[in-house]
Formats: sequence, structure tokens, C-alpha cells
Amino acid sequence: MNKVYKYRANTVINGEKRDTIQLSQNILYAADIRKLNDPFEGSVELPQSYEHEYWVTPIIQKLYSTGIYSLSKPQKGETFPCNELLWAHYANSHKGFCIEYDLEILSKNMPQGMDLSNVIDVAYKNQRPKVSEYDDESQVQEKVFGTKSVAWEYENEVRLVFEKFGEKVISKNAITAVYFGLRISLEDRRDIINRLSGHDINFYQIERIENLYQLKATKLLFDFSYEIVNEEHRLTVDNYMILYKSPNKDKNTLMEFIEQFRKKLKRPTNITVIDDIRAKAVLINYKPRKQMSDEEIEIQAKHWIAYSSFDAPEVVFIYPER
Repeated sequence: MNKVYKYRANTVINGEKRDTIQLSQNILYAADIRKLNDPFEGSVELPQSYEHEYWVTPIIQKLYSTGIYSLSKPQKGETFPCNELLWAHYANSHKGFCIEYDLEILSKNMPQGMDLSNVIDVAYKNQRPKVSEYDDESQVQEKVFGTKSVAWEYENEVRLVFEKFGEKVISKNAITAVYFGLRISLEDRRDIINRLSGHDINFYQIERIENLYQLKATKLLFDFSYEIVNEEHRLTVDNYMILYKSPNKDKNTLMEFIEQFRKKLKRPTNITVIDDIRAKAVLINYKPRKQMSDEEIEIQAKHWIAYSSFDAPEVVFIYPER
């Protein structure tokens, strides 16, 4: 599969999450070149003679009604959208999401009547390209739309060029996965998953790798397997310790798990969540940190993964904060 990525901010526009709606309706928006964020977008050196200007001007004018859909190709060795700058710049600092497309299906299986005219791999150069009198329209397109300064090289961009800018319907099968940013809200994540139910799409949560400047992507399995390993029923409050068995331990998943667990409760309850049975003894036999062994400190730090108190049931503390 020829993977490409589209990072989306999912901000509210006119009271709607436009990016979520377009995703769920198999729509992409090909932008007007004049509204793209590079101030040198479409900058080329044109022929100087009158004869050549007369030839090239109608082509250039036509290009300014086209629509551009920009995508990012994975860098060598990348298996998921892990570009920190792209997450920051185009996905609302990880509050948004990233769409994974199969480029071949996206570009070759357009519904009938779509006006896709070119697929261009962007080249990054120090000098503006020159339009020659020998260039045909496709070559002019590649120079105008397919050349940017080296400052943009981190985007590793491929572009779909349409004859007109605006919304375009795409093949449902072109979308293969959705990756959720580190800071996406549970509400937004749920909304996207619900809207895409029935689609053959994988969902992944972006997470940080502990002690490294690196990201990882964990596939969401929607598995909330658990075991109650300790419970106490006191006069005014109950205490539950839960051994959590699902591989998904991101904050949103744990919030969702605790929310579902609380629906079964009838009394105020403190909920402690661990993912290793060794943490049970450490927490039950709690003692000051200076009296703990190095092994106990490590077990508590790594395997006491969440806590929700009876007096703030809507809040989930994540240990350690991921």
C-alpha cells in the first residue's frame, strides 16, 4: 500500500467540526492556491519575451482556479504519522487527527466526474523554477505546484491537483486508518469513531514513548478486559482496585473505561487501576517513599496507571502522566 497522510486540526468552524464531517462523508477539500500557507506558493520565473508571455499567461491564469490537496508521504522507515512538526502545525498541536490514505486508490478510484488532473511529488529547491517555451501544461503545473523552497522539505509532500478548487468526493476505500493526536478530546475521538462505524478502517492512538523524544501508535482494540483484585466497602465510600488487562492505556481509553465501570456502581467509589498484579501489594501496604525499595518505587511508578476519586468522578489521574 502506498501510504500518505493528511493531518487535520478539527477546530470548530461555524459551529461545526468541519474536518470530522468531511472525513465521515468521504470528502476532501482541494484548496485555492492563493489560500495556502506558503507565501511563495506558485512562484516561478516566467519567460520574458512578449511571444512567450503571450503563450504562458493563459496557462498560468488557468492554474489559479485549480484546487490543491496536500498530503505527506512517510519518510524512509516510518510506519505511521510520527512527524512532530506536522502534528504541531496542521493537527492543532495534537488536538486533531491524521487520516491515512492509500494513494493509489485515492487517485485512481475517483468517482466519475471528478476533475483530478495531476498527482505531483513536490521537489524542494533553493531557486525558483523557470518556465520554458518548451513546457507543456503538465510541465508548467509541476513547476508551479510541485516546487517549494527547502524550508518545507520536512513536509515530504505529494499533491493532488484538481481543475477547480472546492469539495471532492472520494472512494470510501481510500481511507485506511485514522490516527488520534496526543491531546485529542475523548468527545472528539468518540465522535469520529461513531461516525465511521461500519467502515473498514483501523483506529490508532498516538502516544509518547517514555524517556524518549519519540512517538508510537497503538491500535485501538476497544477491549476493556479487567479483574477486580481488591474491594473495600466502608460506611460512606467504596474502594475498588482493578487489574486492567487491555493493551490500550492512553488517557482517553482509561477515561472511557472508568466511565463505563462507574455506570455499574451505586455508591460513591474510589477507583485505582493497575496493570501488573505486583502493584497491588505495593499500594495496599503503602508506606512513605523513603521506606520503599527501588523495586517497589519502580512498580508503583510504572504500573499504577490511573486513579479516580469518589468526590471528582469525572476526573481521571494518569500515573505516570503520559
